[in-house]
Amino acid sequence: MNKQFNDLHPVTFNPDDGCNVSDDVILAQVAQNIRRMLPQVYPHPPNTETVALVCGGPSLKTTEKELVAAYWAGAKVVAVNGAYQWCIDRNIRPSCMVMLDARQFNSRFVITPVEGCRYLLAAQCHPDTFDICKDRDVTIWHCLSAGEAELDLLKAYYFNRLNPVTHGTTVAIRAIQLLNMLGFKSFEVFGLDSCWLGDDHHAYHQQENEADKEYITWLRPEGREDLWCQFTCAPWHMRQAHDFQNLVGSEGNNFRLNVHGDGLIAAILKISAELGSTPITIMPKGD
Repeated sequence: MNKQFNDLHPVTFNPDDGCNVSDDVILAQVAQNIRRMLPQVYPHPPNTETVALVCGGPSLKTTEKELVAAYWAGAKVVAVNGAYQWCIDRNIRPSCMVMLDARQFNSRFVITPVEGCRYLLAAQCHPDTFDICKDRDVTIWHCLSAGEAELDLLKAYYFNRLNPVTHGTTVAIRAIQLLNMLGFKSFEVFGLDSCWLGDDHHAYHQQENEADKEYITWLRPEGREDLWCQFTCAPWHMRQAHDFQNLVGSEGNNFRLNVHGDGLIAAILKISAELGSTPITIMPKGD
């Protein structure tokens, strides 16, 4: 895929404001977790496997049959955050689980063990998350949310041998890069919406998002008013869409993505495929 995407113009967000805990907390958790002597993620040669990447967006409710079909066709299911338990509850066995969030209460995402599943945990995750997974197949990876201070810490501990995954503010965007580093080039993506669908911000209950601010926004390809479409987004949705466009614009030649569902990101890809390099912007209703 080789698409040219313009930056988003969201209602309000700071692309650099992507972490929900302080740098001091991140550094303390990273310092503790790297001493667990876990293997690090490192680059692998390309493979021909297909990944079914399962994120938590509300379109999972309407694309579950497509996910099941991909699963039975042999795709490796990789789930992030609460989508891991969502898969388990539907007898869809994850081959891998990816987690980024550093907050303690999100250790709940890994409570249920799955035999043969590999757990890719960011070094910044709360130590409780690592403790829960202590008898499982865990690999640690680095996202440098705390910037240069974290990089210096990791370089000193690993003798400069590390391969950080640094683009984006959400686990979905990081997971694409992480899996690409592990050699995967073909992705069927589910639940990556970057918007509300109806009254839902996730396919399952996630209380911490109940207070998210909602903004009506337009997806507006230049010169094609017939293709304009409207979505409801939170600021973090906008950051994720911004990050997604930058990722595909800079690294899209390295992998193939098919995003399922009717969310904002699927619409961006669909319109871009139809119009080629025609600029696409997102802006608040009424602008």
